Amino acid sequence: MELTPRIRQILIYLLEAEQSATDSEVADALGVSKRTILREADYISSILKSYDLTLVRKKGEGSLIVGDESKKAELLKIVKARKEQVISDKDQRRNLLKLELLRNREPQKLFYYSDMFGVSEATISTDLEAISEWASECHLDIIRKPGYGIMLSGSEKSYRIAMQRYVTENMKSKKVTVEGDNIYLLMNEEILSEVESVLEKLEEPYLNLLTNDAFVGLLVHLAVAVERISQGELVDEQTYDARFDKGYDIAKNIATALENEFSIEIPESEVNNILLHINGAKLNYTSETIGESGINTDELMVIIDGMIDVFDPELARELKVDDDFIRGLMVHLEPALYRMKNDMTISNPLLLQIKQEYPEVFEKCEKAAEVIGEKTGLVANEAEIGYLAMHFGAAKERIDSRKRKKRTVTIGVICASGFGVAQLMMAKLKSHFSDWDIVLKAYGVDEITQHTVSRTDFFISSINVDDLGVDYCQVSPLITNRDVLQISVKIDEYASMPARQENNDFTRQLDEINNVITRVKGVIRRYHHLIVSKDTTLESLIKLLATDITDTPRAAAVLAADIIAREQVMSQLFPEIGIALFHCRSKAVKECQIITGGLGGESSFTDPKLNGIKAVLCMTMPIDEHRQQNAEMLGRVSGAIIEDEKFLEVLKGGDEEGIQDKLQEILRAYFSEQLGAF
Repeated sequence: MELTPRIRQILIYLLEAEQSATDSEVADALGVSKRTILREADYISSILKSYDLTLVRKKGEGSLIVGDESKKAELLKIVKARKEQVISDKDQRRNLLKLELLRNREPQKLFYYSDMFGVSEATISTDLEAISEWASECHLDIIRKPGYGIMLSGSEKSYRIAMQRYVTENMKSKKVTVEGDNIYLLMNEEILSEVESVLEKLEEPYLNLLTNDAFVGLLVHLAVAVERISQGELVDEQTYDARFDKGYDIAKNIATALENEFSIEIPESEVNNILLHINGAKLNYTSETIGESGINTDELMVIIDGMIDVFDPELARELKVDDDFIRGLMVHLEPALYRMKNDMTISNPLLLQIKQEYPEVFEKCEKAAEVIGEKTGLVANEAEIGYLAMHFGAAKERIDSRKRKKRTVTIGVICASGFGVAQLMMAKLKSHFSDWDIVLKAYGVDEITQHTVSRTDFFISSINVDDLGVDYCQVSPLITNRDVLQISVKIDEYASMPARQENNDFTRQLDEINNVITRVKGVIRRYHHLIVSKDTTLESLIKLLATDITDTPRAAAVLAADIIAREQVMSQLFPEIGIALFHCRSKAVKECQIITGGLGGESSFTDPKLNGIKAVLCMTMPIDEHRQQNAEMLGRVSGAIIEDEKFLEVLKGGDEEGIQDKLQEILRAYFSEQLGAF
């Protein structure tokens, strides 16, 4: 259930009302127009259905929510609990601000949005500046005039492009009728569902070649067009005759099917828009794709060869003979050039991640994309360059992996019983990795013993097996393309490592001692103390710690979520001793780490959730085969908070050197005990 602040206000008002309220009464109470209340009525009705509640609207009497009182109380509690959720998140607030601007075709005062999101007018003004680039990319301007208000300005076509982009950026799956998507706030749910049904009945082979994102994009494009045409809003007529263009018959067939379904007339200009979308859509890479898409091989190969030479002259020869890379890039490039030619926007949800995690590849692709400009005069934007980076990066990784020394990798496939799902996964894996030097073995969960682990490099499982303390990839039983990529990286990692050797008792003891030394040294060397502000909230404190411990924003987000999840199981805040103890196992970290934080002389945090807390001890450990040893080592440190008053005192005092000395003392004792156990 996705709610804007305005819909929350309306729901709360109606749920708390004891009698019918007219639209004018609701509008006056909330400081909005009567038209706003009318516009939200259908969506509010759809929300109430899932709680077996009904919005009864009677002319002259107004609106009243009817249904079981316990259901009304349940929904009211949920809505109120979410009331402040949006405004505290800058990115989500700005995303919803885009939504409100697209929905409001009439100007609104700055105060209107300030009041809606519960922030200052200055904050909304900053948010508008932040999203202006997004609007500009859709050829829309944000008009801001004193005495006039704020609104988007642009052509009908630009509005549609922006609506489509917003929906595809916030879509969760190809099957769009999923509760919780923002699209219901912007689009007519019934039309969207009917358009999807029309496309499925059409049985047009070309639609099967579209990627999931491209199919959703086409679906949204058509739904927006149908709704706007039904309202009498048409794009400017175009004189260009596209009847002989590739794909025109497909566009015309789709338009005819929509005309029959919705009893509307779709003009030629709208057919041309459908054609533009079809020819600019991303296609799945299959053996049939190139022939179906009608790629001009000679022209594209000239561009591709030039891009390869610029990307990396040293890898050029190997890239040019990589058939998978060449065919995949050809399939991608034709619609990409079409999008650039027709100034069509495309969303790349992985762009930020690509730029952060593969900056060198992205930078090289920026230079390679200049070849497109030289050959065609077209300019690739960052989203398009991001997709190029995915193709070039994958090819580069394949070449690099072939150059590394390899060995046979032993992989265990885990399911609940060891057969059934495991055998299905084995068949899929053998198909995907037929040319790889691997050995696959199926196991049930109860068959994973120390002996099994010692003979296996890593495991693949369709279920969560964190409790086993083994290195594994969690995948879909059907092994998706994303799973194949994840497994490929893991195979390459182990293929480059020495094979595990059978150790005798003495060498095993030496290895275990060395592991203890490595872990203890690592914790001491990585330890440091953070000074934080007393007005830091619990959530901000956890994010700060997670960011400090990890190397990437993505890893920080995962670690913060893991710490919060652990905190929700059992709170580790101890106001009676003034300490917050955060600890968890997480895939976001590769080694054990301990950091502390304090207020630098302040008494305690002001956040009610951190009432009485003066210092924080944060301990993280990876999900690996040393789970028991890691837990025992970090457990000594957390236990010392209670057992060693001096440690507690120095921890609350925030003396980094003093804390480190105590940590060394605690871990020295732990190491001595471990050494004596061998």
